[in-house]
Amino acid sequence: MIELTDELRSALPEGADPFEWFLEGGGEVHRHVKNRLTYEVNLGDMHFYVKRHLGCGWGEVLKEWYRLRKPVVSARTEWEGAATLAAAGVRVPKVLGKGERGRYPHAIESFVVLDALEDCETLEHLKDGWMGTTGSRFVALKRALIHEVARMGRTMHGQGINHRDFYINHFLINRDLIRNWQPGQSIPLNLIDLHRVQHRPSVPHRWLLKDLASLLFSAMDVGMTSADYARYLRIYLGADWKQQLQANQKLWQGILKRACKLYHGFHGKAPELPRILQL
Repeated sequence: MIELTDELRSALPEGADPFEWFLEGGGEVHRHVKNRLTYEVNLGDMHFYVKRHLGCGWGEVLKEWYRLRKPVVSARTEWEGAATLAAAGVRVPKVLGKGERGRYPHAIESFVVLDALEDCETLEHLKDGWMGTTGSRFVALKRALIHEVARMGRTMHGQGINHRDFYINHFLINRDLIRNWQPGQSIPLNLIDLHRVQHRPSVPHRWLLKDLASLLFSAMDVGMTSADYARYLRIYLGADWKQQLQANQKLWQGILKRACKLYHGFHGKAPELPRILQL
């Protein structure tokens, strides 16, 4: 199976086998882990990223089955995750092409082509002075970003979707938009790295905890105040957020505990928590 947009197909070298061309990985490599490769390509007027998966072997498949997990054996999870999130109302990179071949899970070869998000920054660099935003304008920008991150999380989790790598460095925003942004304007964020997205009627407790703990851990060093966390919770949980925190105290204590454990493992020290998180 292979599907390409007309523009992408016409941009490929004449006579090239599309499937083999994408499997060859002829671009700037950004990430190479085991059987997965992510590379960047400029081809004519097109700029895109390719995520290529080669056969992972029975060892990886059996290991995930033993853990009662569905193994990621194909780029299919990325393009299906993108379609699911887009349908739910979450902005993601546009899929320009996809391909998959192979009958058995240990030997599937596949790729997905994603439109490049030009001149973007991740939220992990959020701080006063970011892209020239300072003072009250920065405060307004941070509030708008918190609102959008919370809205996106509420939307996907409310529709049974979990990300599994839900860190702030997987939220991208255009740099020019930041530089020119004024209070009251919309602030579109794109969610990336979708190869582990899962979709069910509702998100199981363990995966909801993992998503929210990952998000909290990754936001611990961007200057979040108690008021910022309260703002996030008010959008994510709704107007009755305080009652929901009390009713689901075990979940939220687990989220904080896991986030602090991640922080200590990464930084070798405990995080400095604002008052609202000092449970």
